[in-house]
Amino acid sequence: MNTRYTVKGGLRLMLAMFLLAAGNCSAQLRLTGDASAAFVKSENGSSQYVVDNGRGTFAWQFDLFADAVISDNIFFLSTVRMMQDQVLHVDLLEIRMEDILSTGINAEVGEIDIPFGDLAERRFPISNPFYNLPITHEHLTTLRNSNYSLWPFDDRYVLNGDGMRLLDLGLYDLGAKLYGSLSIFDLSVAVINGMMSSTTEYSSNYSSVGLNRTGGLGKVVRLAATPTTGLTLGASYAVGPFLRQNTSAVVEYNAADALQKIVEGDLNFSRGYFSLYGEAFYNIWEVGNFLQADLKAFGYSLEGKYALTPRFSVAARAGGITFNDVALSIYESGGLYLPFSGPWDRDVFRLEGALGYRLDRAALVKAVYQWNRTYNDLRDPHDNLLAVQFVVGF
Repeated sequence: MNTRYTVKGGLRLMLAMFLLAAGNCSAQLRLTGDASAAFVKSENGSSQYVVDNGRGTFAWQFDLFADAVISDNIFFLSTVRMMQDQVLHVDLLEIRMEDILSTGINAEVGEIDIPFGDLAERRFPISNPFYNLPITHEHLTTLRNSNYSLWPFDDRYVLNGDGMRLLDLGLYDLGAKLYGSLSIFDLSVAVINGMMSSTTEYSSNYSSVGLNRTGGLGKVVRLAATPTTGLTLGASYAVGPFLRQNTSAVVEYNAADALQKIVEGDLNFSRGYFSLYGEAFYNIWEVGNFLQADLKAFGYSLEGKYALTPRFSVAARAGGITFNDVALSIYESGGLYLPFSGPWDRDVFRLEGALGYRLDRAALVKAVYQWNRTYNDLRDPHDNLLAVQFVVGF
């Protein structure tokens, strides 16, 4: 079960893992991880991308990977993460069974890595040349997470972290996955509790909302092909309910009728000292039954990295999201409904540049600058960001 822990409970869990590694005789358990410390300074505008109201601040992150070999084809894998919020987040907690009945089919159950896109090791600071995930995984929309009202006039709720994402950070969820390979093709199929916009990875209060908060299950399929060494092309599709069944929504709705449908394509290319990764998606939130219009968005991200020397590298990334026009009535505080016509969120674009220097094979220093641009507004908020991050792997 995925849950959240206080720092004391998190430290106890870490200690238990180390004791298990030291005293377990029947399984081969390996502990690895990475730790990072960063200095972050953003501009002080009215934007969700601003950090600490523009005050320079230090931040840290710790990832621990615990993998155990149970038998020749049965494995246990887990990833826990703690940041400066001092809450231990269990990202991955799965049992993996490989080559079931000699068919070449593999299975994973538990808190799994959702087979959508190819984010892979970019989730972790030691492998990510930038400070954040792509903007497509982090942007908070104007659809309010707590009661599913839409606020295109006023994004104060978004600034407070109450907007819904299109892609939910690293994309882990409780579920089951089957996958296998045939020639140059890899196929994965998964069933999960949540959906791409609303994974249950960091949800809490299970006793009141249950493990499956939507009343349905998400279905995900991914097909990837590797036609030549260093090049992988992939496509993913997911469909399922993404809204909670129990919530204080402004307008009544049936969660099973509110579906997220999203299709994605990606490429991963590397040759010599150069690597390239890109992805694009088209998302539909079918909420017309209670918000009078379906909400649609197109997002993309493209990044490249080049190693100038064995120690020194440069990287750049560009990404953005655009939103469809809608015509509907918007609920305002006080019980008023105001007519609205236009994009249901502001189009956004981010350009990033990064310099990386390896002090050692397992130690990296990064300097990253982000240029953030917001459209469909009277003025672009001041929200560019500079981050200097030191990462070690072990």
